[in-house]
Amino acid sequence: MLEPELRNDLISLKYLVDGEDISISFKYDFPISIDRQDIRLLSLIPLVNYSLFTERIDAEFPITKEDYDFINKMMVINSREIYVNKLLKRGEFYRDEFIPTSPNEDEASHSPQLDVRIEQNSRSPYKKDGSVAIMSSGGKDSLLTYGIMKEIGANVYPIFINESGGHWKTASVAYDYFRANNKNTLRIWTTIDRFYRKMNSKVKALNDRALSMWSDTYPVQLFIFPVYLFSSLPYYTKFGISGVMKGDEFDDPRAFVPEFGINHYYAIYDQTQSFDVALNEYFRKIGYDIRFYSAVRNITGLVEERILFNRYPELARLQRSCHSCHDENGEIVPCGRCTKCDGILLFLTANSLDPRLINYKEQDVKDFENTYMERKFRLDEDEREHCKYLISKGTRGRYSRHIEKIHEDPGFSDSSLIDEAWREKIMAILREYTEGTTHLENGEWV
Repeated sequence: MLEPELRNDLISLKYLVDGEDISISFKYDFPISIDRQDIRLLSLIPLVNYSLFTERIDAEFPITKEDYDFINKMMVINSREIYVNKLLKRGEFYRDEFIPTSPNEDEASHSPQLDVRIEQNSRSPYKKDGSVAIMSSGGKDSLLTYGIMKEIGANVYPIFINESGGHWKTASVAYDYFRANNKNTLRIWTTIDRFYRKMNSKVKALNDRALSMWSDTYPVQLFIFPVYLFSSLPYYTKFGISGVMKGDEFDDPRAFVPEFGINHYYAIYDQTQSFDVALNEYFRKIGYDIRFYSAVRNITGLVEERILFNRYPELARLQRSCHSCHDENGEIVPCGRCTKCDGILLFLTANSLDPRLINYKEQDVKDFENTYMERKFRLDEDEREHCKYLISKGTRGRYSRHIEKIHEDPGFSDSSLIDEAWREKIMAILREYTEGTTHLENGEWV
């Protein structure tokens, strides 16, 4: 890795991989400043995605011990995630000779040798004013979070990450609206998606199909959101951001069990409370003491859509949750067939909400109504079956009362992680659309 560069409104990260120069750019809305130690750490974050397939990383610059420890911890966790959820469970992306025949935790917990000098942390705390940033994508989680936080009086900075292709089409509807209605709206344009394509071509374990076929899941990269979070740091420091809100909804902790004897997070580590806790600890150690949390981690996607459409209908119409949004007659339209669309159609239909309001086609809706029992949803079993029960008016699926409740769990959905300044106001809104609170007792939600 070469020394990263900052020129006015542009950060450039440079790498030499197998003799080829590969770079990443982050372009901001205006000239920015960033601590030299922060920009060096940022250059390491994208490489975490390739931890399992990398033996050695050389950096021509020093980093702090706090940075070194954080990166190593993330690489070990990410290697396990790829090992279990990609190599072992999604083997269609990989060449046969790279699929483990005797899976074991030591092999899964690989971390590259990081050849780098260590220096003292010299960052200075920045002045915070209580404002919050919302990492925004145009999906239900960030839209609902925005609606809630604006309603309860927070000074909100929506931050959008502008990648090319379908990713930006998904986000652009919300971005255009926010840009016109909230002067705090911010954007970062980045070439990170191009970086991933080049890096994937260097991974010898990937087969030709993985490098050329369309898929609604990535063949390698699972550490995506941290790139967005750390590249947004110049905005946090400039505007005195006290808390960064991530749109992470409820995941049932009972589903997180070891597989092949290996602990893992089902490929969503960077969307879990465990990751938020690790971030909070890291930033406290380097002196920034910024809070990362989610306002919607205690409720299911079903309840999220209910609140969004009934309480914030203007925001709800901006929602585009799809892996392949595209233009049709000047409108951004979801594909109606990817796994994200399946989940959204399920939640809306179960809530008796009209998917056409967010540009699903008539045929998409009819096809879903006829085939929802056969579709494969990437959802917790109870939530999936509860939605089917509601759609079928009790003739199919299975009713689970806890899906309608606020989930409290110290390791997975602890509302005390929400900033105390906003916590009670957020929870008061959630209580209006739920049926009380639930917690785990002997493996059951009670």
